[in-house]
Amino acid sequence: MTRKKNITKNKAIFQNSLFVLALILTVIVIGTGSIQQRNTVQVGSVATKRYVATEDTVDEAATEKLRAAAANSVGPIYKTDVSVAEKCTLQVEGVFEELETVLAHLGEDESYYDAVQKTALELPVVLLHKQLTAYQALTPQQRKDFMHDCVSVLHTVYEKGVTADGIEQAKETLQNALTKSDWHIDLKEMAMVLLTAAIEPNLIVDDAAVEAAKEEKRAEVADVLIRKNQKIVDEGEIITQEIYDRLVTLRLVDESGIEGNLMPLLGSLLMTSMVFAAMYLFFIWGRSAKVLKQNEVRMLFTIYIIMILLIALLSDLEMFTLIPAGLFAMLVSLLIGRRTALWLNALFCIVGCFIYHGDVQFLMYALLSGTFAALIIQKTDKRAYLFPATLGMAFVNFTAMMALGFFFGEGYSMTLLVQSGIGAATGLVSMIVAVGSLPFWETVFQANTALRLMEFTNPNNELLRKLMIEAPGTYHHSLIVANLAETAVYDIGGNTALARAGAYYHDVGKLKYPLYFAENQTGHNPHDDLPPEKSAKIITNHTKDGLELAQRYKLPSVIQDMIVEHHGTGLVKYFYFQALKQYGAEQVDESNYRYHGKIPSSREAAVVMLADTVEAAVRSMLGQGKTLDEAAEAMKGLMKDKLDDGQLNNSGLTINELEMIRTSFLKVFHGMYHERVAYPKQTDIQAAEHKEVQTTQEEQTNDSTD
Repeated sequence: MTRKKNITKNKAIFQNSLFVLALILTVIVIGTGSIQQRNTVQVGSVATKRYVATEDTVDEAATEKLRAAAANSVGPIYKTDVSVAEKCTLQVEGVFEELETVLAHLGEDESYYDAVQKTALELPVVLLHKQLTAYQALTPQQRKDFMHDCVSVLHTVYEKGVTADGIEQAKETLQNALTKSDWHIDLKEMAMVLLTAAIEPNLIVDDAAVEAAKEEKRAEVADVLIRKNQKIVDEGEIITQEIYDRLVTLRLVDESGIEGNLMPLLGSLLMTSMVFAAMYLFFIWGRSAKVLKQNEVRMLFTIYIIMILLIALLSDLEMFTLIPAGLFAMLVSLLIGRRTALWLNALFCIVGCFIYHGDVQFLMYALLSGTFAALIIQKTDKRAYLFPATLGMAFVNFTAMMALGFFFGEGYSMTLLVQSGIGAATGLVSMIVAVGSLPFWETVFQANTALRLMEFTNPNNELLRKLMIEAPGTYHHSLIVANLAETAVYDIGGNTALARAGAYYHDVGKLKYPLYFAENQTGHNPHDDLPPEKSAKIITNHTKDGLELAQRYKLPSVIQDMIVEHHGTGLVKYFYFQALKQYGAEQVDESNYRYHGKIPSSREAAVVMLADTVEAAVRSMLGQGKTLDEAAEAMKGLMKDKLDDGQLNNSGLTINELEMIRTSFLKVFHGMYHERVAYPKQTDIQAAEHKEVQTTQEEQTNDSTD
């Protein structure tokens, strides 16, 4: 335990030392370059670099435009004219009064309809015969109630308010209200005719309120600023008096030279310290702190130092597209991982910006180039994708530079086209350098690249051939575990090449005693002649024996780790149970029946452990006549046992990923053990052939008879 703590402590000291050294070198590089950031500027001279605003100023024209738009966004504000509702109510009531007057003076033989037609009503409406007949049939009290209901509906609409544009909606409201009433349909239609003829808007636009609202909206609009980093003068342009005054106002030039040089240096160093603080937290709090190996830490340090020195060396170039900005992300993505590359690339680009004189265009270009580089480089593990990936990187750099030129510059120019073309060429060369340098990283730093791991999965590998010949059952088992592990790791976004290589060699230790493992046995089981403690020792020692073989055949350290970790500290339950039955619980030490390895330290190693467990179990269950559905349920229990036993504590796997892994395993098993179409027996084939011959003879006989 003490030795393990010392190893962990030494590892932490080593990593922290490299981290501090990287910070010191970065400060030196930035410091020696930042002093040169501010050159002497005079009126009439040519700008030697691009200057951008460092503080905000008000853009009056844009501000006024926004204020006008805000004022125009104010909609109409209405006020209620109570006289409209009163007038319309009186009109409706007047019509009913006139109808009552006509009815009161109606002659004995006179038609009510004809009498109404001769009367000039308060509202210009045409009432139908059936409507007036229905109205005439009402009692005096019912006619009075009917009038009150009509007026009530009208008041309800006016309480909600009616605008000039809302007349039609108001009429729909009247219609809905009348439809819900209990009056005869002819009376409802009569009421609708009267009310729609009477209704008028009672909401009118309040001009004073509208103007006040517009002024309020204008006041809410903040000043539009000329933002920081906006171009003041471009490289190669003549500095006029107006431009010079802007530079002085923005403190981009300083006659004393002290503040103009010292402040940018101090600011860049402070921000660089923040960047390194973010990196430190990333490695301390994130998964990467547990995943990165010592060789990966050394590689990351080396790549970083090489790249910042390269940027410093090329910082005097006028065209920053000559700088391979995406090379850092490419190498980190290839050698360590895509996620780490994407995160560190953003921080690296900030540091690179300070080294390259604080040029924001370089920052944006490097961010775009590096982000795409970290993603595209992943496709170079397949030879067929190498050329398209290289062209893709060239296209990214070309497009990024063109876009920056359009945004910061004055549009298309031949200079911009040349810069973009150089960026494309640099991207192409960077891709070639990144892929071509892999042998160096593999040799010097023992980098576990996909190409290197693929070499160890070649069936002609000496150790694999030895496993194939001397332990064919174990070799076949390893192939299945590799298929399971690779599929699952792909689904959770891990390193598939590492999973396959680790699975190929995870049981290589069984070469020492191949016949003591079930998959290599053809009859007699040697464990039948051994006590359970000795059998357990042979079984558990295969991880130690495998590590010895892996070291002898110089397998990569990550594969050696998987050999040791693929059983973790798990319990050999079968022989432990046999010992309990044979000796009793008091006489059995459980630790003698556990593997003496380490629990998985990576997601890939954990997946290999789970694949190894479920493959053996599923094969056994299917051999006993069980179905795949039953095996699927058993897999849940097996994976839960590993989780409950603490075997996955250091793997970094999440509960959601465990379910994804189980689903991936099932997908592979369904492909392996799917139901096949039953082949016909030889007797059935002969019977069919005999029947065909008889049919042919009968047809020939019939033809001759005809």
